[in-house]
Amino acid sequence: MHGLHNVGADLSDNTLGRDKTLLDTDFEVWHRTLDVNLLGYVRTTRAILPHLLDQGGGSIVNTSSGGSLGAVNQLTRHVANNWGAQGIRCNGVMPGLVMGETQKRQNDELMQQMFVKAARVTRLGEPRDLAAITAFLLSDEAEWINGQVWYIGGASHMRQ
Repeated sequence: MHGLHNVGADLSDNTLGRDKTLLDTDFEVWHRTLDVNLLGYVRTTRAILPHLLDQGGGSIVNTSSGGSLGAVNQLTRHVANNWGAQGIRCNGVMPGLVMGETQKRQNDELMQQMFVKAARVTRLGEPRDLAAITAFLLSDEAEWINGQVWYIGGASHMRQ
């Protein structure tokens, strides 16, 4: 079986931090964010679906955002609902703060401290944390999991 891991977001200086409020965000930021963060996933999913269907199934994992419960999660459920009976699994992961290259470069100490305080673990996320769960969801071991979006973020979403 083959699969696809959709992971992408425009975290460039031209976009990150410019997405303020509905009234204060330039339309160019809206367009760029939607084009990369949603339509990029649509493009890659549309490109691979015929191949997965031809081979009798496969798996797609979409990386969403722990900061929203929006369109990527709905896309995940849409694909699972429409092609699940044909052997296509589509699941998602929503990471909390993962210390990838961009986050290390930005080095926002206050944000990191706030996240660790909110999380119910002792460290920030690392790329390997997401790689492990994505590999599992793409594998045959996860063949009975479809249409789910898992929050992977040190339990920072929990409230007391």
